[in-house]
Amino acid sequence: MTRSLGGWFLCAALLLRAQGVVAQLGELQIGLAASYGTAEPYGPGAGLVLGVATGRIAYAGLRWTYHTGATTAGVTTRTQAFAVDLGVVIPVGALEVVPGVSLGAMRFAQHAGSARAHKVEFLAAPGVAVEVHVARVALIPELQYSLAGDPELTQPVPHRGLVASMRLVIPIEVGRIRR
Repeated sequence: MTRSLGGWFLCAALLLRAQGVVAQLGELQIGLAASYGTAEPYGPGAGLVLGVATGRIAYAGLRWTYHTGATTAGVTTRTQAFAVDLGVVIPVGALEVVPGVSLGAMRFAQHAGSARAHKVEFLAAPGVAVEVHVARVALIPELQYSLAGDPELTQPVPHRGLVASMRLVIPIEVGRIRR
């Protein structure tokens, strides 16, 4: 009994001695993304991102990316990704490393002359991002491996591959814990 009572007194003394704490509750991120995928239907792309990083612990966001794709044997294939991003924020000095996954839908579209076809497939893309704050913006290079379902289009297309992207976001502080 004496030992646990002493522990409570020690804990209370440490809490009363603690200095004022200022910690960020969260950060809203709005921005643009430029990307390049190694698989044929991806190629160069661009899109929009919207997300929130909560207390430098977790990240959740939305992403839309349009990839211009490629033309092979007169058939043009393009993709659009609609995804939810989920990640864990790991502070490393002035950087934030965010391993995570994007889950959503990948829309494959093909056209050859007047013939058009499209197919929507499930998308899972594990990856890692590194957030660097520069002035009032954040640069976020990211590398993912896109695992989309096989679209089974008229002309078969590769549906998996590396996708490198660079996000340019405006971070907006949500709030701070003040003591």
